[in-house]
Amino acid sequence: MPSPKSFQESIKYLEESQWNKLKEVIDNTRDRLMVKLLYSTGCRVGEFALVKVGDIDWENGFIHIPAENTKTKEARTVRVGKELLNEIRGWLKDQKKESGYLFSSRQDEKLTPRRIQQVIKKYALAAGVDCHPHTLRHTHIVHALNKGVPINVVQAEVGHRRLTTTQIYSRVAPKLVKEAYDKAGFE
Repeated sequence: MPSPKSFQESIKYLEESQWNKLKEVIDNTRDRLMVKLLYSTGCRVGEFALVKVGDIDWENGFIHIPAENTKTKEARTVRVGKELLNEIRGWLKDQKKESGYLFSSRQDEKLTPRRIQQVIKKYALAAGVDCHPHTLRHTHIVHALNKGVPINVVQAEVGHRRLTTTQIYSRVAPKLVKEAYDKAGFE
């Protein structure tokens, strides 16, 4: 594992305005949902490529990621917002898709991590931002911390084995530190 300083320096994430700009340029429904879901869940691209329609718990708003699909070989459940789930459900209905990989090619084959990278790169160029699938993961973590999601909850969502890994992100989210001190009334 890289040293905390070098890892911290490798964290590339989108500011809120960049994230909004990226979403705005995506003109394909599948691609827009893919990018939004990658951001919303903080999944690694390899995990994401293996998500199947049957992994979604529509009623409770979760996606189950089996242990064999994770880097840590530990199963986890990630949260998905109700609005995004409704968008995905509508899109699947339009596609008449009830099973198989959530995101697939026209030939109904799973998208490879490389293909997902290409899709994101296309829209990142159009938006004028530097973004890759892992950038969306970093963006999820930094935005969640900045919005006050407890660090241990972020850790569970993104599947970090150690809390210290997630804590490194708080160093690039100084707003989090400031707000914690302000909330505590520290002078």
